[in-house]
Amino acid sequence: MSRYLIAGLALIGLTNAVVLAGVVWNRQPPLDSRLHLSERELGTTATYWHEDNSGLALRLNYRWPSRVNDDLRYLPISAEKMSELGFEVPQTLTEQSVRRYRRQLSRDAVLVLELNGPAYEHEVALARTAHAEALRLQKAVPDSEKLQNARVSAANALEYEIQRASRLLVVDVGLDPQVLRARYPDRQRYALVHAVVQVQSNNVAAESTDLSQPSRWTWHLGGTASAPGMQRLNLPQHWHATFASLPVQEGASGIDYSSRYKRFSADLAFGRRLEPWFVEFTGPVTTKVQ
Repeated sequence: MSRYLIAGLALIGLTNAVVLAGVVWNRQPPLDSRLHLSERELGTTATYWHEDNSGLALRLNYRWPSRVNDDLRYLPISAEKMSELGFEVPQTLTEQSVRRYRRQLSRDAVLVLELNGPAYEHEVALARTAHAEALRLQKAVPDSEKLQNARVSAANALEYEIQRASRLLVVDVGLDPQVLRARYPDRQRYALVHAVVQVQSNNVAAESTDLSQPSRWTWHLGGTASAPGMQRLNLPQHWHATFASLPVQEGASGIDYSSRYKRFSADLAFGRRLEPWFVEFTGPVTTKVQ
């Protein structure tokens, strides 16, 4: 029994040593990237709400670019890109070929996240355009309650985009981190993160001008990706008191923000293994309105 106990303890010690060695290696200079984030990009998890749990974790809030005109065919990753990532994409779309496509297992890849760059500016521009159109329509028919509600909704959406929405958007996905880093060299704007890519397919009605004919359905293939490692980013203990003392985010007019949103500024570093950790945490900060 003593031999089993010693072997078990040795295995635990070896496992911990390997993990710690990986952490040390990841944090050796040079850094792959370092992003200056706020509460907009770092959401709270349910962990710290439990008083009997001393852990405090944040999650990295990133998003895909908006759909184009609510196009139901839109998929975050195109079929062409999925083919580049090693998935078999059928040239002829049939029920059988689509089933084979959908049965493919997920694959590891690397996402490129852009902070407060052209992708986010495009999101703001879309919200401004939608608001301007809603305002124009409401002015044309001022007595329409439906259009009034649409105008208010568009105004709230614009305000949320400017004041609260994450400015971190997915702009690319690939297999080789070195190729992606060469394509996006700004290490204070672009972060590379490990991700898992999965196939997706949509079956939507084809557009037709002949209303007398029954709707024809067609398949659109593509995929999506997620970064599981970004869901729980542990904040070191020495910043817990700073977090607890932070003021809450003030709600913008017309929007009911939760009191859980605290205002802060944090620097997140990504190391050699593209694994993140906090290197700075302060608050509060003033969000710059664009």
